[in-house]
Amino acid sequence: MFQHFEVKPMFKDQVHERHQFKLKIQGTDYRGIFHQDKIQWFYPHPKQTFEKEYIETMESQVHNLMLHQLTQPI
Repeated sequence: MFQHFEVKPMFKDQVHERHQFKLKIQGTDYRGIFHQDKIQWFYPHPKQTFEKEYIETMESQVHNLMLHQLTQPI
């Protein structure tokens, strides 16, 4: 589904720590923040391009990838 998926921490070791992700779909970069098992999209939001069912599938995959990424030992 994704051509590229990348995760980087924001505010590392601080009370406001979050994880930003970046993914590429059909040549377009989408970014968001993952915090407390929730996804918050930046602009452009995928809903501007894709149907609701596709977005639900995409968010499910992002959620799984983030949980996998965050549980990996350093």
